[in-house]
Amino acid sequence: MQIQNFYIQSIRKQLLVGFFIGFWLFLFFYYVEPFDLYELPKAERLLACFGYAMVGILTYIITIPIQRFLYKFSGKWSIVQELLFILSMMIFSGGIGYAFFKFILLENDPYAHKFSYFFFQQVIPTVFLILPVMLFLRWMFGNRPNSETISVEPKETNIVIKGENKAEVLHIKEAELVFIESANNYVKVHYLLQDELKSDLFRNKISVLQAQFPFLLKTHRSFLINPAHFLEWKRESAQTILILKPNVTEIPVSKTYKKALVQHFINPVE
Repeated sequence: MQIQNFYIQSIRKQLLVGFFIGFWLFLFFYYVEPFDLYELPKAERLLACFGYAMVGILTYIITIPIQRFLYKFSGKWSIVQELLFILSMMIFSGGIGYAFFKFILLENDPYAHKFSYFFFQQVIPTVFLILPVMLFLRWMFGNRPNSETISVEPKETNIVIKGENKAEVLHIKEAELVFIESANNYVKVHYLLQDELKSDLFRNKISVLQAQFPFLLKTHRSFLINPAHFLEWKRESAQTILILKPNVTEIPVSKTYKKALVQHFINPVE
């Protein structure tokens, strides 16, 4: 499951999140006084509050390149990446926090808690405490799709081909029409149905369909093609042939229309 909005590309915004985490930790330690902080003298209590706040900021800053690596590695940001990021935060905050606790706050007291006790009894509860705030900040500062850069898929145009007989009606998408050929008083419409080339006869004139569907190109007095299916040119003796996909269908090209067709496919009009 993708949660792209939780990934923050901007370094400035990442630093802001880290600062807010540190500020939240300072307030929590100063006013709640967890983990027996109230037993410390005021100066040491302030040092502990400030120190743990700096641990939170430093930990988050250290994880910024880790987040970038996870995003670059997978090309997206999902729940898995977010969980790996949180896990890395726990590990780094545990190591940095324990170093501050033992060597600065307690000045390497030999009776200080062991790392395992410190990690499970203090680090993990604190991380889960700041998790809602951190997730909210990451969501708020996270990447948002830019409405100006969102590519809109072109809407498929439906067309209706009719014959003189009321029962002669074909509803297809514009892209499914491949070519039309004249057959005496009829026209033979070739179209795609579930990626297979089909054809139906309609009592109509090719000139009428040409006027009705101006996106079609005339290659010969008896042929209209959908340029979207153009594949390549082919030359046979003095005859120029245009190849359509699928099924490598060969369509004759008369001299009357050749120049305009060549120009169209060399410099197609968008």
